[in-house]
Amino acid sequence: MHSNFILLTAAKNEEKYIGIAIESVLRQNIRPVVWFIMDDGSTDQTAQIVQRYMSKHSFIRLYSTKNHGNRSFGSKDKAINAAYELGRQLEFDFVGIQDADIAPKENNYYEKVLGKFEANERLGIAGGYIYERYKGAWACRISNSPDSVAGGIQLFRRRCYEGIGGYTPLHFGGEDWLAQLDAKIAGWEVMALPELPVYHYRPTSSSDGRWRGLFRQGMMDASFGSHPVFELMKCARRIAESPVLIGSIISFCGYVWWMISGREPLLQAEKIVYLRNEQIAKILRWWGDLNSNLRIF
Repeated sequence: MHSNFILLTAAKNEEKYIGIAIESVLRQNIRPVVWFIMDDGSTDQTAQIVQRYMSKHSFIRLYSTKNHGNRSFGSKDKAINAAYELGRQLEFDFVGIQDADIAPKENNYYEKVLGKFEANERLGIAGGYIYERYKGAWACRISNSPDSVAGGIQLFRRRCYEGIGGYTPLHFGGEDWLAQLDAKIAGWEVMALPELPVYHYRPTSSSDGRWRGLFRQGMMDASFGSHPVFELMKCARRIAESPVLIGSIISFCGYVWWMISGREPLLQAEKIVYLRNEQIAKILRWWGDLNSNLRIF
């Protein structure tokens, strides 16, 4: 299988992890045609670390967004979109997003994901399962789902990516979620692969402080029009991911805060309907699984 994808990364103050991410790509038996790494206004050694690798590997390209503000979700999305424009004229059929704090475990990770695309012409987005450190060991993130690929490791079919217009910058985040929603509405399939672990070195929602990140996550869900029953059940299921019970409570408080402040969802009505129908189906599956487990006892 030949290399037929480009890779895009937005990096801001990632000196602790960017080297790990780069090494994980260098180990791959299939490398991207080109890897655009956008330095999004780093004030640490991120750019210098990338430059050292770039001097030895010509497919790695470093660019600066000239952004000197604080880390934000919208800034990351704009950096990814700028990176894609740099490579638009190249010949490739797939485009990958790999965050600067993420590293696939397997050396044939991209080969296996590309194999899924070759086997299914309707597959628009694919990627592995996120693993994070829990009590000193790598553990599968509870929120992983076979029909949802984490934004930090999404691989798109090019026709899908361009058809949905790439990433849409959102103030509260969720560009990866919206991309998947748009892809599904357009008729594309989305597939996450549990057999392909991907290590996430920075704890989820921790870049701007753990508790603030969890509160923002709840606000993001509300901004999409997420169903309240689904949100409550999701927070309950994710209790094990939080260092203490308060983590899930803070996330749900963010959702409630958005609702009681009178804000309207940011998505169009038809997208909210599609999303809620998906969520109701998941609620029914969760309920069925719970009943099955209770019958065992």
